[in-house]
Amino acid sequence: MKDSFSRAEKTVVATGILFIIAGLISNEWVLARLFSPDGDLRADTRILIWGLDIFMVAIGFMFIFFARRHHVTSLVVLLVTLLICFIAAEGVLRLLEPKPVRIKGLIIQNPNGTGSCRLRPNVNIVTKLGNKDIVIKTNSYGMWWREVSRDNPLKKTRIAFVGDSFTFGVWADTFEKTSVGVFDSLMDSKKYEVLNFGVPGFGPPDIELQLREDILAFKPDYVILMFYNGNDFKDAYLGLHKYKIVDGIAEWNESVENEKIPEAFRRKKSIENSIKDFALYRRFDSLISMYLSRRKHSDSGSDFRVSRMFGSQTFWSHKVYPEVAIKAKDIALNDLENIRRLLAEHNIRLAIVAIPYEEQIYATSLTGKNYDVNLPQRYVQEYAEAHSIPYLDLLPILRSYVRREKKPIYVPNDIHFNNEGHYIVGKSIADFFKGRVEQ
Repeated sequence: MKDSFSRAEKTVVATGILFIIAGLISNEWVLARLFSPDGDLRADTRILIWGLDIFMVAIGFMFIFFARRHHVTSLVVLLVTLLICFIAAEGVLRLLEPKPVRIKGLIIQNPNGTGSCRLRPNVNIVTKLGNKDIVIKTNSYGMWWREVSRDNPLKKTRIAFVGDSFTFGVWADTFEKTSVGVFDSLMDSKKYEVLNFGVPGFGPPDIELQLREDILAFKPDYVILMFYNGNDFKDAYLGLHKYKIVDGIAEWNESVENEKIPEAFRRKKSIENSIKDFALYRRFDSLISMYLSRRKHSDSGSDFRVSRMFGSQTFWSHKVYPEVAIKAKDIALNDLENIRRLLAEHNIRLAIVAIPYEEQIYATSLTGKNYDVNLPQRYVQEYAEAHSIPYLDLLPILRSYVRREKKPIYVPNDIHFNNEGHYIVGKSIADFFKGRVEQ
């Protein structure tokens, strides 16, 4: 047996010590800027950091253990074996990993050439959500709805819904189970005709343009605008050219984001972004997210944290808006004013429904040091009240429901409602319409 360490063994011991030191001094505060450029550490990111710390310390002790026993060759064999196992596991998970659910072929550029986009008419798209097939058939006017006539031959009172993917009804089994479909089922079909003009990705400026170019021709008596708290201020700020259409999917136009959003509020490259390229990380993150989701949906709810990133939903719940948020808010409210005036010119009554995002519903507390869960919808409510527009905030309804019924209302790992969520929203809007909107 050797009496002293060789140079290689000393190098291994020194490497082990460095690993241990790095693991001990690295923590969520030191690594926050690397793992979360927006300064907001999610719970799964904290777990990842502490897992990395433990891994580094364990590797360090393993290096020292093998070096002290003069088994550097065994250490090399072990490391090579672990590397091979990692590569094999990564390859298998990449093969088994479900592909992101995207509805290809649904979106087209606005044929009028004035910006924004539209739904492709007469498509029959089958996509999967887990093990369930979702079939989307659009009518000749590009609506996920039954076939309708522009002329309204039966002279029914028409109620037109406008909005984004929540209005469209993403992840409902059928269009009848979307929130607009549920609303339709609860109305008197002999008196009313309901029309769903929702388009995924739409914000206030898209809706205004759609009203002028398409919807007014249907001569609706009522327009119910579904305002989504999570991104409608952002969509208004980014305007009519925020998307580029690739394979029938609306993707963010990065040049527009880079031009309009100050660098301090844009997501930057980070170590976490690079780690997300690994299927092993995504699997780990999925398992952690499932655990955190169960905790979030428990009786106690979850902590609420605002983000500094303009594209984050929680960004819009800052108590004090930064300048870019104030601009976005003002642009969105100006768009609402343009919509109100346009409809008033055609004697069409407007109502607004505010749809909360998931963190608002499950937040333990409605207010905190730097956040207010009742924002951004309070700005919309103030605008609606100032102009005598019927307004419904779904936040208290949904917060009460999930705490009372203990039922999930969202698709797992997605921002959109499941059938249960769509039903509660549709029923709430029907009650609202009958009680406060209908004349």
